[in-house]
Amino acid sequence: MQQGTNTQTPDAAALRNQIREQVRAQVEAARAQARAARDQARQAAQQAEHAAPAAPPPPPIELPGGVEIPQIPPMTNTGVPPFVFDPGMGARVEHIAVEFFVAIVAIFFVLPIARAFARRIDKKPVATPLDRSLGEQLQRIENSVDSMAIEIERISEAQRYMARLQSDRSASPALPPQQAASR
Repeated sequence: MQQGTNTQTPDAAALRNQIREQVRAQVEAARAQARAARDQARQAAQQAEHAAPAAPPPPPIELPGGVEIPQIPPMTNTGVPPFVFDPGMGARVEHIAVEFFVAIVAIFFVLPIARAFARRIDKKPVATPLDRSLGEQLQRIENSVDSMAIEIERISEAQRYMARLQSDRSASPALPPQQAASR
């Protein structure tokens, strides 16, 4: 009996381990480069933040009665652009509203009409009953056609019989003339 050999040669195992170590080293090097790039980006952002001149805080608003409301300075570097009203936005909103109402109309009015039309198309035609007189007339025609078929069959049988007699007569030996019987 042979046993399956699932063992690997030492050279193949060593080669596999060597490749794994090379891949691990390349992954570690890529991670180190990513960390360095991230650190550089952070430092550049900090330098840009420090380089920007700091705006003095706006003066507080004074209300009657000696109450002061401090103004909130504008936010910078939030990553979200401020909302800007687009003059064309009203037209887009109108289009969306019109499309919404058209969809509602289609759902409540057009869809039932389309369903009724589809049902009407899918209906199978129902056979209309025949008149009694028409049914009797068709029955008489059917009976006459059946009787004609039987008569035609009888005629063809007679014709086949006559053809067989004629073929048998020509095949039979000729009889001597009956001259003596006629004298």
